[in-house]
Amino acid sequence: MSNQQLRFNPKTMHYEVVRKKHSLWRNLLYVLLVGIAFGFLFVLIGIYFFKSSDVKKKEYDLKVYERTYKESQEKYRKNIALLRELEMYDHEIFRDIFEASVVDSTLLSDRLITEADAMKKDLNFTDFLPTLTEKYKNIAKAAKMEIVRLRYANFFVKHNSDLLKTLPMRLPLREGTYSLVSGFGKRIHPIFKTTRQHNGLDFVARAGTDVLATADGIVQKAPGNLAGYGTIVFINHNNGYCTIYAQLLEQKVRIGQSVKAGDVVGSVGSTGISIGTHLHYEIWKNGKPIDPMKLIFTVPPIKYVKMLKIASQYNQCLS
Repeated sequence: MSNQQLRFNPKTMHYEVVRKKHSLWRNLLYVLLVGIAFGFLFVLIGIYFFKSSDVKKKEYDLKVYERTYKESQEKYRKNIALLRELEMYDHEIFRDIFEASVVDSTLLSDRLITEADAMKKDLNFTDFLPTLTEKYKNIAKAAKMEIVRLRYANFFVKHNSDLLKTLPMRLPLREGTYSLVSGFGKRIHPIFKTTRQHNGLDFVARAGTDVLATADGIVQKAPGNLAGYGTIVFINHNNGYCTIYAQLLEQKVRIGQSVKAGDVVGSVGSTGISIGTHLHYEIWKNGKPIDPMKLIFTVPPIKYVKMLKIASQYNQCLS
């Protein structure tokens, strides 16, 4: 038989099933548990799908820091490489040109590179900004060593002023009148389109622009092995150095004439084998061409670095 209880209803004159009544506390507990469950569910949804503005900002800042660090890391590497390249030029200049020694900071540079590599291996995002700051302190240390070398150079200059007057350390064109387009080394010949040795610098300038002597010296007759150079001025500086100014529109000095650094010796043209108006400039030492960039001292450092980058590119020269 069924366990259901029946009760007679005098109004309907029928027996009806008696329904069990739950206690009030039991109903309240049920509602409370359901509410807690739904609340916890909404919290989870908020965490995973609706991030707070503060969390989003922190995530954005972290991405910016990561990108900034990578960019700064690359700049740091380039700066270190630049310092080492300038140091190399220091040694070459003092050894090959001044025939003197220079303060050596190779050991310091090597130590800075080693320290940078060691820091990179143990890097984490909680300390990369202090690490980055420390790296730039190392660059400052290397820069101080450059200052030491420059002070040595200044001392050398003061005690060798006569020698320096005859060193072709200036540019052969006035500032703002030229653009360097090709440097010393293997370059593509403008006519034959083959790779050949290019023994100087090519400066683009307007036809008729003044060409300046880069050091004191005496104008001499040019050697006979400069076919294709066009109109030339050849200056002997009486210290093993000679300079050549080629592709000139005209000469403004005569053979045997003494000139001072900065004197006008000719004008820019295109009178030889070339593909455009420009000045072709060479420096010879003891009868052999050398890279003129090693002797340019009158250009500000930032501009010199830009010129050095252009001069080192493999491209087509103009003559």
